[in-house]
Amino acid sequence: MGINIMTPIGYILRLGLPVLLILSLITSLSGCSDGLTELERIKVRKSLRVALIATPPLYFPDESLIRGYDHEIISAYAASIGAELEIIRANTISEIATFLKQGKVHVGIGGNSPPYPDDEIINGIAYNENEWYVIGHRDKKLPKSIEEVTPSTIIVAEGSKPSLVLSNLKSDYPSLFWLELPNGNTRQVLEQVSMKNFKFSVINADIYTYYRYLYPDIKIAFKLSKKYSSHWLTYNNEDDPSISNSINAFINSYKQSGQLEKIYDDYFHHLNVFDYVDILYFFRRIKSKLPKYSHLFIKAGIKNKFDERLLAAISYQESHWDEKARSYTGVRGLMMLTKDTAKRVGVKDSLDPEQSIKGGAKYLRILKESLPKSIQEPDRSWMTLAAYNIGLGHVEDARIITESLGDDPNNWLDVEKHLPKLRKKKWYKKSKYGYARGNEPIVFVKRIRRYYDMLRLYQQEEILEKLDKPLELDKLQINSPVF
Repeated sequence: MGINIMTPIGYILRLGLPVLLILSLITSLSGCSDGLTELERIKVRKSLRVALIATPPLYFPDESLIRGYDHEIISAYAASIGAELEIIRANTISEIATFLKQGKVHVGIGGNSPPYPDDEIINGIAYNENEWYVIGHRDKKLPKSIEEVTPSTIIVAEGSKPSLVLSNLKSDYPSLFWLELPNGNTRQVLEQVSMKNFKFSVINADIYTYYRYLYPDIKIAFKLSKKYSSHWLTYNNEDDPSISNSINAFINSYKQSGQLEKIYDDYFHHLNVFDYVDILYFFRRIKSKLPKYSHLFIKAGIKNKFDERLLAAISYQESHWDEKARSYTGVRGLMMLTKDTAKRVGVKDSLDPEQSIKGGAKYLRILKESLPKSIQEPDRSWMTLAAYNIGLGHVEDARIITESLGDDPNNWLDVEKHLPKLRKKKWYKKSKYGYARGNEPIVFVKRIRRYYDMLRLYQQEEILEKLDKPLELDKLQINSPVF
């Protein structure tokens, strides 16, 4: 009797498995000899592995309304090729490059920086050009130019974007020397400067815009002479440029569609005001007041499908977490409910913390569910906040005006632009709900979003600190390369 020898591939076919699964199994059995490009393999496996530096605003490593500016963009790219994102956290740009060379990820994202100086790495199409700052402690006398910086007083993480920026400047400033922290990251460096352990560091404008709220004692000394753009990194496979070509085509298309600009505004528009005194007071209240009510915000958030930090931010804006707060208009309690609203949501005592938070969250859910389904997140939440402040009818009036003028009524930033018209007779006399102080919900939403971001940054520190490698201050190295 002859022996029937069946190859692994023949065996797979006999099993009657789906074609896509067969292709995936064939790839795993035969390496890259499947005739597919890397982009085609990603589509077959429906998985895109991405290395991201876990630094807001690039990426917020938690489940919330917004996940990060660059995370939004790479999510849109993954969706365009039918893949799910698999995020791998990285501390530095050099670590991302290592992951790419090792084949652990398909794409690396580090934010604004000079092109990565390595022939094995492809720098994709540029977007979001940004300034870079030298920063120090606000209590110290700060230099006004790079020439005034004493050698080895700038600290950065080893292999980081700031290190890359300084290396890029070295040819213009030969006397530039700096300290590099092994196994460090941007957050750890900023903390060291904030604690006055080191004089200066270097940071790009977008990251500074967020982290100045967590480290308010950090201040800009001066701007560096060069701006840099964001660009995704891929491995330079000369025989298969399918991923880099696909990414470049996507970024070009995304730019032309206006989506890049919209996402940028979503993440930065509300951060255009910085109040040092308000921030210090807010963080004091986080420590002294918030723990008393945290469990109530969590409970109400779960029941009404809201991030508890958003509810806490609303409450802080309304009452500064003062359960006995009252206003001359008759609103009261942690969530400052009117008598009519309290009655509507079943609150008998607005000064009772649990009833107030429970009622405020319920009212917020009613408003959110009443908005047209065409409004998607996060715009849906921002319009809900506006309705909490000014009323659902006035928000709808503003949406109608927005659409009549050719803007998008489902985009909060477009609606925000036209809300002030409700103060003008020309507009409110034609509106169903009449006159309204349309500027107030704009300020209201911006302030809540800032407090929300600050709460997220504050609480995420606990998450990120557990992932950090221990500081090795005894291994600081003086560096001064040029490329």
